[in-house]
Amino acid sequence: MIGEAARGITVARGVLEAVIDHARREAPIECCGFLIGTPSRVDRIAPMTNIAFSQVRFLVDPREHIALAKHLRGTGLEIVGAYHSHPRTAAEPSPTDVAEAYYSELVYVIVSLADPAAAEVRAYRIQGSRVTPIALVSERSIS
Repeated sequence: MIGEAARGITVARGVLEAVIDHARREAPIECCGFLIGTPSRVDRIAPMTNIAFSQVRFLVDPREHIALAKHLRGTGLEIVGAYHSHPRTAAEPSPTDVAEAYYSELVYVIVSLADPAAAEVRAYRIQGSRVTPIALVSERSIS
């Protein structure tokens, strides 16, 4: 069940483009990775290997996940979200995505390549079976 839109998270310039690029490179399998930053802001992504190597499911390589967590220690940055792609379907959480969203504090970003010329990116908070869309607020450029 998808709930009402919740407060958004600020995303640094280039982050969403990097997620889309990763999805396109990995297609037709699902890509996956983490969003790095602070609870209110995403500064960059950390692409991970999908060890499920599937067009309909992803599984982050646990060795890469642990290495990233160790690398982030003491930096002031943390894993604030996870992202993956849906190569042929909408940017909405599948039943598997909801069932495997183990960290309710994370932002879950999905990029759809159903229309390869116009990738769609959406974000959610997933708490149990409750799915709440959230806004991805692009950082404004300073002119």
